[in-house]
Amino acid sequence: METGTPPWRQYLDRIGHHGDLTPSLECLRALHTAHLHSVPYEMLEAFDGALPVLDHAASFDKLVTRRRGGNCLESTPLFGELLRHIGFTTRLLPAQIWKVSGEWWQAWDHLLLAVTVDGVDYLVDVGFLMVTFTEPLRIDGGPQEQDGWTYRVTDQDGYPAVSRQEPDGSWTPVYRYRDESQERADYEWIVDFHLRADDSPLIGTVLCARNVPGGKLIMVGENHLQALKGRVSAEYVETPARAEELFRRIFDGHDHLVDDAVRHWRTARADRSPRRRLLARKEEQ
Repeated sequence: METGTPPWRQYLDRIGHHGDLTPSLECLRALHTAHLHSVPYEMLEAFDGALPVLDHAASFDKLVTRRRGGNCLESTPLFGELLRHIGFTTRLLPAQIWKVSGEWWQAWDHLLLAVTVDGVDYLVDVGFLMVTFTEPLRIDGGPQEQDGWTYRVTDQDGYPAVSRQEPDGSWTPVYRYRDESQERADYEWIVDFHLRADDSPLIGTVLCARNVPGGKLIMVGENHLQALKGRVSAEYVETPARAEELFRRIFDGHDHLVDDAVRHWRTARADRSPRRRLLARKEEQ
């Protein structure tokens, strides 16, 4: 990779990576961590009728040029493209999320990456809202401790799945995946699916998060989760002032996103009209 050639040098500056770019596990780990700490998870523009962007140029403009965050449809394919330019071998894979209600979500609508380093496959995820691994996860490596949590990849109902160990020693699935390399045409359906799914969490609820050293800060509607060193604490957010305080922590270094987050948080508390506006905008196209 020629690091002085845009746009990739600009991407590396965005995530604050100025180290070696030899395609090694050390480099992959550094890039993964840098991206998670620098690019938040957010889709606030959906409240104003903007659909997730799917091509690399649009994702680059959003995440790098405009310094916004993204979701798995935006952040993960773009990060995979960066890795390929550096010289890594990558595969974009579909995944199915485990719900807190104790069942698999109905659709395989999450994306993650499998990256091969020295003949070994690692999972990489830079676009997940909730708690998951923060460093490349070796697929065949058994239990692996990261930031106070332990993860492993095992079979779940016929598919490889990432699970996280709970404080009581039990294991909870995060998601399972199919080892089927994806192109844009394979996952474009996800946008339409979430526009029409009655229980989709992606429209009408403020969802944002950012990894921090030792864990992650997450906002799901009126619930703020602080996941640090293997423990999760939850707070019900009752006032706009408190919401703004928490958004400023999540969007540290992205002050331009805070006002929009608070505004949409207020709207989302009232009703789910943003979903109706976005669906109407889609149907007009």
